[in-house]
This record gives sequence, C-alpha cells and structure tokens, in this order.
Amino acid sequence: MGAVMFNLNLKSRNDPLEYTLAYRPRVTKRLHLELDERGGLVIVAPKHWSGALIRKTIAQNSGKISRFMARATHQQLAPLGYEQDARHLYLGERIPLTLREHSQPASQLQLCENLLNLQVSGSDPAVIKKALQYWYRQRASLVFSERMQLIAARTCWARDADIPLSIRRMKRTWGNCSSAGKIKLNVHLIKAPIEIVDSVIAHELCHLREMNHSKRFYALLGTISPDWRQHRSILRANGPRYLQE
Repeated sequence: MGAVMFNLNLKSRNDPLEYTLAYRPRVTKRLHLELDERGGLVIVAPKHWSGALIRKTIAQNSGKISRFMARATHQQLAPLGYEQDARHLYLGERIPLTLREHSQPASQLQLCENLLNLQVSGSDPAVIKKALQYWYRQRASLVFSERMQLIAARTCWARDADIPLSIRRMKRTWGNCSSAGKIKLNVHLIKAPIEIVDSVIAHELCHLREMNHSKRFYALLGTISPDWRQHRSILRANGPRYLQE
C-alpha cells in the first residue's frame, strides 16, 4: 500500500503517536482514519495531496484523531477484573485490590498504603464490584465536595455561594450545571487525576456566571483553570478507561 511511518504529537498523549500514512484510490477528498491489524493508526490521504497539505490537515484535525483513538482504545480495553490483585483506577493511579475473607455479610473496603483492602464474604465478582462502586461513590462525594470548595474560594462569584452538588453515574457527561445552579458530577471522574477533576469542577462553576460556551465563558474558565484545553484533551483520550466498570 506504499505506507510510510510517521510520529504525531497529540495533547492528549505524553508520548508521540506513531501512524502510517497510506494512499488508496477510493480516498479522493478527505483524510480517512483506520486501524491496522495490530491496532496501529493508519491515516489514508488522497494521492494528489502534497505533503504540506497532509501535515496541515492532520494538525487541524488533531482533536478528531484523539477522539478516534479514544473510541478505538475503548473497544480494545480488557474487561475489569474483580479478583485478588486486580487493579482499579483512583485519582489517576492503578491500585491493586486485596481481598480478605470475613464472615460478615456486609463488605468493607478501605484504601490503605496504596492498596484497596476489601473484606468480603466469598469471592463473587458481582459482590466485589458492588462494594467497589459503593466506595467510589463515597470517595467521589468527599473529594468532589472538598475540591469544589477550594476552587470556588478562588472566584468572586462562587466563594460564598451554597452550591448544591450531586454525584451520578453517567455515560457521556462528566459534569453539568443546571439553570438553578445545581452542579452534577460523574462518579467515574474520581478515577481521573486530581487536576482533571479540578478542571471539570472549574468548568461547571463557570456556568454559574456564564450559562453557555461563549468566548466570555472560556475566558472566565482560563482565569481559574489555565490548562483546561490540555485537561480536556486528556479526559477525551482517557475517558473510556475512566468510564469502564
């Protein structure tokens, strides 16, 4: 197929993404994104396009490429394990699960010395999963409340406000701010690094002043979360991992 390997730098990745540039007769108007048999990125370009035009178009579509790779990653993710030493995300870290047998019917999970210690009766994956989800919700409620207070204190419009906060399990949205001023955050966000959590909270707090996504909104967001663009790219790229359950 006359393919050549190149490197692509995406804001959502720490390391350059390798891709193969290829040409096919059927591709005549725009770039096409594909995966090869090993899961590598293939960018198919019209044969008559110059190298400069290809590079420019790739740079202009970096967000689209990030989202394509995120979807591909989601499809390739191995199922989560709920056995001894299975690792689960918490604030950006993969933490081993340690199972300890006990006779009480109620499961108890604690984070201690970078281990998720779960006291559980039996080894039923469904029971272990339920205990982990309950722990995630508890931690999300505590961490999100603390971070929202800290970030709101840096603003002139939210520092003294009593802002209702709810935690929900959502599939497509990380956060939401209603017209009534109630903020809703996705429980799965607790799996992301704390700077990503802060960025999402900052985004929703800005909606208390600007209920839109106008230039004024993003200018306001930049005052309390200067790296919001980078954080958004990271969240888009890693979102499938955080949403996995």
